[in-house]
Amino acid sequence: MLGLKKFLQREPEDNPETEVEPSGHSVDEIALEYRSIIGDQLVRGGVLARCVEVDVRQGGRTRDNQPLFLAMLRLTTWERTSAIRLLLGLPILESRLRRAIRGSWLREVSHFGGIWVHASGQLQDGHAMEDLRSLIVDVEHRDRDRDSSQPPSTGADASVWSLPTDLGHLPRE
Repeated sequence: MLGLKKFLQREPEDNPETEVEPSGHSVDEIALEYRSIIGDQLVRGGVLARCVEVDVRQGGRTRDNQPLFLAMLRLTTWERTSAIRLLLGLPILESRLRRAIRGSWLREVSHFGGIWVHASGQLQDGHAMEDLRSLIVDVEHRDRDRDSSQPPSTGADASVWSLPTDLGHLPRE
């Protein structure tokens, strides 16, 4: 986590998009190709493009002096299916991204440092939070129903991610 904080707090480079790497590709060109692959994988995963902003940044260099790129996805709109697929499917998405990158020219000119997901503050409204809470509780109940060795639930509030009652029941707009 410290590495991400350090990356986000660093001063921007003079003009990184115009720098040409030893490979002959500009940083901007490499980042654009990462965005393209990420966009393709999001579509394949059923995540609506209007729900997610994609930002790809250079995060320094690796030991072999190749640029390291990081992807930041920002969930901006609560569309239930897309949100579920992005949030719960994050390990699948990252695995598929790494596989796609290994099969592209990017692996010859850079390294992929991974993806981070951030939920927009706009998702903090009552409807999105209530829907998310309900989804978590439903998943936990289904899991408990399948595994009889787990202790019985004491209700919806047994969820670790349950919202305090003042946040869980905000009026809908």
